[in-house]
Formats: sequence, C-alpha cells, structure tokens
Amino acid sequence: MKKEYAAEDMNRLLLSLCQVCFEEKERLTDIDSHLGDGDMGISMSRGAAAVESEIKKWDGRQRDMTKMLLNYASAFNRAAPSTLGTLLSFSMMAVAKEIDHREKVEENQLPFLAKTFADTICRKGKAKEGDKTILDALLPWTRCFECEMAAGKSLQESLGKASDEALAGMERTKGMEARTGRASWLDGRNKEYPDGGAVLCAAAGRKMAGQGRLLEE
Repeated sequence: MKKEYAAEDMNRLLLSLCQVCFEEKERLTDIDSHLGDGDMGISMSRGAAAVESEIKKWDGRQRDMTKMLLNYASAFNRAAPSTLGTLLSFSMMAVAKEIDHREKVEENQLPFLAKTFADTICRKGKAKEGDKTILDALLPWTRCFECEMAAGKSLQESLGKASDEALAGMERTKGMEARTGRASWLDGRNKEYPDGGAVLCAAAGRKMAGQGRLLEE
C-alpha cells in the first residue's frame, strides 16, 4: 500500500517550519544587517506567525490541500512582502496547484513537489546556484532528496541525507560574492557571511529531517 499524506500531515510539517523561522529570527536579522537591510528575521517570523495563525483555525473539515496551501501562501505573502517572502509564497502556490485539489498526496510525489518549489524560486527570482541565494542550499537539498527517494530510501533517510546537502550548500555561500539582490551592491564587502536564505533553508532541512520519522509513523 502506498504511503499517503493528508491535510493534518501538511499542517504538522508547516507548523514545524514556522518554528524554524521563529528560532532563526535573530540569526537572520544579524546576517541581513551585513548583507541586506536587516529585516529578514523579522519578515520571516511575521510570515510564519501568519501561517501559524491560519493553521490553528483549521477544524478538520477542509480537506482540499490545494485550497489550504493557497490560503497559507497568501497569508505568508501579506505578512512578509519582502523579496524572499514573495518568492516563498509563489513557490507554495506552485506546489498547491500541482496538488490539484487532492485530499492526499502519495509519498512518491514528494520529490516532484519539492522540485516544483525550487524551480519556481529559480524562475521567479531569476537566480541560479552560485549566486549566493537560498538556491545554494535548496537545490542541493532537492537533488539529494530526489535521488535518495528514487533509490528506494525511506522518507526519513532521504530527508536526513538531503539535510546534510543543504547544510553543505549553505556553508559554501561563505566567501561567495552575491550576484543578485541588495547584497550584490556591496561589491564583495562582508562576503564572509553566509546567505540568509541559505541559512534558513539549511535550518528547515534539519527540522524536516527530524520530522521524517513522525511522518512515517
């Protein structure tokens, strides 16, 4: 029997990712004060709080995962209308549309949905790996997750391996010169700091790796 995930599983995962935004708020603020305008931590935590609020309103009757995720994406975008916030919202919307109003998602569809999320950020943000953005952690995470799942590894194992790749990708942004966004205006100054989006992605990967066992139960 194929493993499937429903609305309550999605909500549990998203709540854990919201917690990442809260936990990383100060770190992101510090990094962004050197590479941007210093509001990343505040923006991400506000977006997460908006999503968390919407999830807590869920009474179990709404089972359409597309409608639910579109609602969360809109809430996030309203509360975090920054560049990264908008890109994350667009990506959530793209994933929601791929779910196509189903009430459950099969486990073997997860790598495709992860790739949809990453590809949307690439396209909408007009960035690529090596530009010192969230993609430097997200794309290695996505590739590894896809490969591990295709090789027949469990969800927990796949998320664990992918988490390691995201962390390694984030570490590689230290010393990189930013090629997009406000950080690119610095002409390499403060390049010793990692990219804030990549930091957030690596932390999210670590959290999801911890959630893998719960999802498999």
